Amino acid sequence: MLDMTPRTIRYYEERGLVKTVRESKTAQRRLDKDNIERLRNIRFLRMIGLSLDEISGVIDSKEKAADLIFTKTAELSAELCSLNERAAILRRVLAIVEKGGDIYSADLSAPHTEDEAEIRRIGAECTRLLLERRFSEINQYLAADMNKLPPSVYESLWDNHIRPCGKFISIGEQTLDGNKVKNRLHFEKLDVIVKIEVIDGVVTGSMLQYSKEKGT
Repeated sequence: MLDMTPRTIRYYEERGLVKTVRESKTAQRRLDKDNIERLRNIRFLRMIGLSLDEISGVIDSKEKAADLIFTKTAELSAELCSLNERAAILRRVLAIVEKGGDIYSADLSAPHTEDEAEIRRIGAECTRLLLERRFSEINQYLAADMNKLPPSVYESLWDNHIRPCGKFISIGEQTLDGNKVKNRLHFEKLDVIVKIEVIDGVVTGSMLQYSKEKGT
């Protein structure tokens, strides 16, 4: 029923997460309806990456679980942002190598980019295409390695990360930091920030971030 081994359930009981009942020392352990439901919830929380220590602190409160999931999502978004920035640097290194340049003397922190207006235009256009679910048209703006992504990637992105934010309300203010443009999308439940890096006229990195605060 739960797709769990008896050993796993016993371990969860040792951790104080669930309780079983035994009529005698030799009888089988029994689980009532509430503890079966707790095990289903534990399995879900484990599946999305929470540790048992974290689960023990939120298993009795859906509100605490939701807050922790939001925090974890923000932490993962920050990690993805860092990875995207590192990947963008690696792309610059590859571009230098392809041109026969010296990667050790190159200034990787200041890549050549188009002017501010062009970066803003590409960022806004890609955000609009994502919002309108015109995924196949996004590819024309992507760097070669990103252009290999199938449209199903964007479908999954939308269904798993944007749809849960509720009804779309409006596009907020666009901000620019060097060659990275950020567009805020206002939704019913959460805002989504689309962060896009543009180098030499193509998108070399992108990510989504959630935000509760309208002004941040």
